Amino acid sequence: MKKIIGIVFISLMFANIGYAEMRMIEQKIVEGGKGFGKQANVYSTVCIDGHKFVIVRTGSGTGGRSISMVQFYEKRDGKSLPARC
Repeated sequence: MKKIIGIVFISLMFANIGYAEMRMIEQKIVEGGKGFGKQANVYSTVCIDGHKFVIVRTGSGTGGRSISMVQFYEKRDGKSLPARC
């Protein structure tokens, strides 16, 4: 009985993972400086379930690549609130 309840609980907990809506709003590629450390940075603005996020990919090759994702906030009525798409 404990196993059945555990299986039902875990399956309900992970049931909503596949339903997130994601779309690309804007993407920019910014070339790095001159010389040995030259690398391109890719800045993407995406909309995930109605909220804006900024994704930054830096580095070159598969070993040196780093990815950062930050939620976009805006100031409304003197408060800092998550930006809507």
